[in-house]
Formats: sequence, structure tokens, C-alpha cells
Amino acid sequence: MKGQANQVEGHQVVNDVLWARQNSLGQDCQNRVDVKALTGRGTLAKLRQEVAKIDDLVNQMNELAKATKSVSGLGIYLVVHQRKSNGYVFLRWRERLGSNRHLDWGEAQDLTRLQPEAVRAWCRQVSVMAQQLNADHLRCREEIKRVRKEVSRMKPHLFQRSIF
Repeated sequence: MKGQANQVEGHQVVNDVLWARQNSLGQDCQNRVDVKALTGRGTLAKLRQEVAKIDDLVNQMNELAKATKSVSGLGIYLVVHQRKSNGYVFLRWRERLGSNRHLDWGEAQDLTRLQPEAVRAWCRQVSVMAQQLNADHLRCREEIKRVRKEVSRMKPHLFQRSIF
């Protein structure tokens, strides 16, 4: 599966979002991921919320990228990238004509200078939105990583069952 686990320079890199998805589905309340399962305040509820936020952010990224591709005559467009090593998803500008290279946020502004003011303003607004989506995605990933570290430090809560 894309972004699951790879060896990079001898270190294992794991996709924390994939871990959260796997640990937030089909879990019983005895699992150490969620010791407060029935209260709605446990780590499982937090993981589900963060995974839902990430899914929403990725959908917004895809919609924004689709919108930039629909503007005729614009020499740049946004692309949604995903790093295989850790599953990180982010938006970047890409040049449409010629080299088809990735662009820095400032370069995107330079390439739109010959466009009408309305198009330039729209591109600036889209750049701000893309950078905000990238930052929000990173925050969600950091929260999932924090929860994962918290869970790894927890001792499992095991309760004896009556045999009668």
C-alpha cells in the first residue's frame, strides 16, 4: 500500500495516518488505543476526528487543484503530491508549458504578471489557500503522531473476565 512502510537510509519510515486508519476501525473498547471508548473522549475518538479532517483536507486540495486546471490560458496549475515514504500530501504549483517544472510560491506570482489583474488576484488567493491547506494537513499529521506516541507509552489495560 502506498506510503505504508519503507526503508530510507536504514531507518524505517511509517505513515502515521495509515496507522491511525488501521487503529481507528473495528476496535473494541479493550484496545489500548482507546481506554475511554464509551465516553467519546478517548484516543480512538481523537484519531477518528483527525483522520476525518485529513480526508476533508485532501478533498479540498483535490478540488483546488481541479479548479486551477480549469482556467484557460493560465500557464500554471496546482498539483496534489503525496510522499511515498510517509504519506504526506501537499499542494505545489507546476508550470503548464515548456519544462513542466515545479514552482516556488513566488515564481507562480512572477509567471502570472502578464495575466489580467482579476486572474493575478485569484492566483494569489489560491496560493494562500493552498499554503493554508498544506499547513492544516501538517497540523493534523502532527496531532496523529502525538497520539501515536502517547499510545505507545501506555500500558495495556487488561481486565480479567469471570470464568463463571
